Amino acid sequence: MYRANPEGINIRAALLYWLLTLGYMAVIFLLSSYQGRDLPTLPENFDKVVHTGVYIPLAFLFYLSLRKSGIRKYIFITAFLFASLYGITDEIHQIFVPGRDAAIGDALADFTGALLGCLGASFWRYSSGDL
Repeated sequence: MYRANPEGINIRAALLYWLLTLGYMAVIFLLSSYQGRDLPTLPENFDKVVHTGVYIPLAFLFYLSLRKSGIRKYIFITAFLFASLYGITDEIHQIFVPGRDAAIGDALADFTGALLGCLGASFWRYSSGDL
């Protein structure tokens, strides 16, 4: 295992998790860039389920990235805030995409996904002994 600092943080693992997180963020940005006419028609309010489902792994990845970077305090709230803030910026981004708009309900669904992702990461961490 590669350890390059006195805290015993695995730099390669931390970098890998951050790259995965940034890659996933890029996928969200790309999907949010599709014009409204290019999107499939969904049942009413099903988009909230999609938003929640998209932000669960993002928060989970933020949690992992922070943990692998040596962050130990306030990791849950930090990962939640990072994912939630990205959700807000994603909603703002959609204002500039033809046929799309920003919606408070979508942001709330993003927050819900972020919360569930952090809860899942915390549960996994504590049930496995470490993450």
